[in-house]
Amino acid sequence: MRRPARTALAGVGVVAVVMWACQREAEPPPGGPLAGTTITVSMSLAEEERDTVRTLLQRFRQEMGARVTLISVSSADLPEKLKVEVGAGRPTIDLFAQDNLALRVLVDEGLVADLSDFPIPEGVLSSMIPPRFDGTQYFLPFRPNVQVTYVNAARFRQAGAAPPTTVDELRTVARRLKAAAGGVPKLTLSLDQGAGAAITIAEFIVAFGGDPLRLNDDGSVRAFEFLQGLWREGLLAKESLLAKYDTQVDYLQGETAWLASNWPFTSMVFAEQDILDRFQVYEGWRGPARAAHVVGGDVLGIPKGVTGPRKDAALALARFLMSRDAQALLVERNAWPSIRADAYGRVPPALRETFEAIQKALADGWFRPNVPYWPDVSEAMNEAVRRILERGEPAKPVLDALNAKIKEAAKRRGS
Repeated sequence: MRRPARTALAGVGVVAVVMWACQREAEPPPGGPLAGTTITVSMSLAEEERDTVRTLLQRFRQEMGARVTLISVSSADLPEKLKVEVGAGRPTIDLFAQDNLALRVLVDEGLVADLSDFPIPEGVLSSMIPPRFDGTQYFLPFRPNVQVTYVNAARFRQAGAAPPTTVDELRTVARRLKAAAGGVPKLTLSLDQGAGAAITIAEFIVAFGGDPLRLNDDGSVRAFEFLQGLWREGLLAKESLLAKYDTQVDYLQGETAWLASNWPFTSMVFAEQDILDRFQVYEGWRGPARAAHVVGGDVLGIPKGVTGPRKDAALALARFLMSRDAQALLVERNAWPSIRADAYGRVPPALRETFEAIQKALADGWFRPNVPYWPDVSEAMNEAVRRILERGEPAKPVLDALNAKIKEAAKRRGS
């Protein structure tokens, strides 16, 4: 999952519905190493994020001399656009930022350039470098995203509870919160049908030592049995079945939830509402095997067929966007998590706790495998939620049946 519509969780829109020239200003001063070159970069951005990116692109022009046109092609539409343009030998996009779960099709269709010889700038965390495909580096780090956990501080004091750091503590705390609320559960997990539920389930499975691509190994079964126990005991608010990036904000704000995980844009929303100080923000809990936090966000790539000065400028822009100064500005103004540990020096005081939680969560980050049948895995996870939690069916038989479906999907998609 990438980002919410307000700030950035899921790519929205159709091919190039929005196109911005970064500024209609005078040509960059002559003499830059890339003077006279014009390139096009595609990013899906929320309205609130565009000004900061435009500022960065303006600085790049001033430093390097190249002009940059910023367009928006959604994550879903980018592969089709590149198929047409790369196939014709006329790519119009020189650099793109793409959802890190939508990369496999770009590689399988031969649409992206090999960047194995491109040196990752010093200071970029090794854990943030996108996985290689068959030993080849096609993508570069740009914008990670990870969920953190929000605690209603006053309600926790009332319940005599501390933020849970393990799944066992999570169950104990959920019981205390329910008791303090007069029998009403105050824990929500994002289990709304779709990508959000798949993120929640994947994190629990990995935390229990399981493999989301199998879904019926010991770790996966134990993860679902744990969640089923929370549901049966009435420790999970039923609103969890509607909980996703936007409704979790509402549940925390309106105290439907006293404990919930969500993307860090939540802190920006609460800071704007002047209520962030009501919440403690931390990295969340770990399972018996490990702490596991799905790393979402965007990575950078260059379409195959971009050559000459355009490719030089695209690589220079990628290097610039990974620099400490660029990443620091994105942290400061857009509240984006960073691919660098040295980019957090100018975090606004109100958001320091959030960014400390982000860094700790990213340290235990887990990249979802870029397999062509991941949508089938996600669908299977959602079906498991319906059958195991809502209907109360035994976990192992359900997961055995769903694993068979996943295997069939993998075979069907040639994986």
